Amino acid sequence: MKLAILGATGKTGIEAVKQALAENHTVTAIVRNPAKITVAHDNLKVVEADIFDVEALKAQFSGQDAIVSCLGFPPQKPAVTGYLEVTKNVVSAMKSSSVSRLVVCHSWYTEEESRGKAMFLIRWILLPMIKTVLNNMRETEVWLDAEADVDYTVVRPAGLTDAAVTEGEFKVAEGDYHVEGAAGRIARADVARFMLSTLQEEKYYKKQLAIAV
Repeated sequence: MKLAILGATGKTGIEAVKQALAENHTVTAIVRNPAKITVAHDNLKVVEADIFDVEALKAQFSGQDAIVSCLGFPPQKPAVTGYLEVTKNVVSAMKSSSVSRLVVCHSWYTEEESRGKAMFLIRWILLPMIKTVLNNMRETEVWLDAEADVDYTVVRPAGLTDAAVTEGEFKVAEGDYHVEGAAGRIARADVARFMLSTLQEEKYYKKQLAIAV
């Protein structure tokens, strides 16, 4: 497949790039700073583009089979807005470019009520620190479900680690905000592995999936 990957210089994004190339996909890495991409491959094109500019995205989405977003935005007050703003731009550019497949990386606990199920330290220390991130992710998920006429999949992983990719079987909770009884940590490399595995799985179209290994 021909894939455009957003957030390709992040830790999850670069894993998606490497694994996609290993699977013989053709990859366009859309980044702010091309110098941060240290991977070189005949099937890799690195382009600088403003993700907040719909026209810039259109130029890179033309001819792609799917868009993979590993974008992340830091917590900020009073609110994070980047996830929703960029996702709206991405979907608009996709429609203009006749691309229908989108896979997005979010997180466990995007829905506020679900945060009460987190372990004590996570619930009272970590989640308040990233509340604005989770809230904007959830706003984006609601918008995708209600307004985005594309074949999207939202992937909600547990807490991310830098461990190596595994061959572990994924636990998938469709429509949920965490995976009951599962470990609360997952390698970024495994998140990338799952995201790529969903690209041609029609059963995951227009679905939001919590995952664990």
